[in-house]
Amino acid sequence: MTLRSSFFLSCLSLALSWAGESVAQTKFQRETHPYAQRESGPLHLDLRIPDAAASSPGVVFVHGGGFQMGTRDSAPVTQFLDALAAAGIPSASISYRLTMTGRGFGCDVPVADKRRAVALAGEDLEEALTWLEGHDNRSDWPVSWVAAGSSAGAETALWSGYVHAPDRWAGVLSFSGALDASTSPHSTAPPLLAVHGQCDALVPVGADLHHFCPEDSPGAWALIGGPAWADSLRRVAVPASTWVQCGGSHRVCTSAMSNPAVVDRVIQWLLKGGQDDWDVLVDAAGFPLQAGRSSCPQPCN
Repeated sequence: MTLRSSFFLSCLSLALSWAGESVAQTKFQRETHPYAQRESGPLHLDLRIPDAAASSPGVVFVHGGGFQMGTRDSAPVTQFLDALAAAGIPSASISYRLTMTGRGFGCDVPVADKRRAVALAGEDLEEALTWLEGHDNRSDWPVSWVAAGSSAGAETALWSGYVHAPDRWAGVLSFSGALDASTSPHSTAPPLLAVHGQCDALVPVGADLHHFCPEDSPGAWALIGGPAWADSLRRVAVPASTWVQCGGSHRVCTSAMSNPAVVDRVIQWLLKGGQDDWDVLVDAAGFPLQAGRSSCPQPCN
């Protein structure tokens, strides 16, 4: 059954000014639909459809939680997607199979099991996209979609966007995500916006082991973080943008989603179809570092 309700962000009653442009707030509808059936039961997605949709791709968002916890309607996800919808950008926040529940996702979990967890979540993400593409007869529907996620959800979005189904996505938005380090960039890959903390101790910002596990541990999975992957994409002429918080931890995967400056960047990136190519470095308080700086001033402890 469709659950339909109307939302309006009254706390943002004034017009917002993003990147020098005035973006008026808009009402939007939220609907909940089942999109797939699994052995554990149906999987659902929460749609946000603005009354006045912007000319941009929609966003399919995958929540974080180490493939063992989390929900599609958690506070950070809700706040972030409500802000996008108020700017006219449609979205779908999905539930998916949490195959590592009770096992964790640390150094004692074999790499093969970690890869499988990502792949199964990716299958669910692509099933959600298939459902959305099957309902594109609505006048308020986007013509394309961006794969997005936070932490484990970002790893899922990156896997689908750059490994399994790159031709199906208009872009990838990663909050503290990473890819298998063996992944190769291709010139036909979708554009990327990667948000990350410089000192993330779980998912590396560069090329390193997952959770910085000991090299001889079962879970020593070699990864390449979102910002480092952006550099790889640029080498094959794919647009890529990054926002990195110097000294930032893995908490950036949720704190950035409620940061107005980051939300601003995401909205403008979506409105431009991901064709931006920029790097932003901010300090621990979120203030941009001086122009021209290409690295954080202090190494991680």
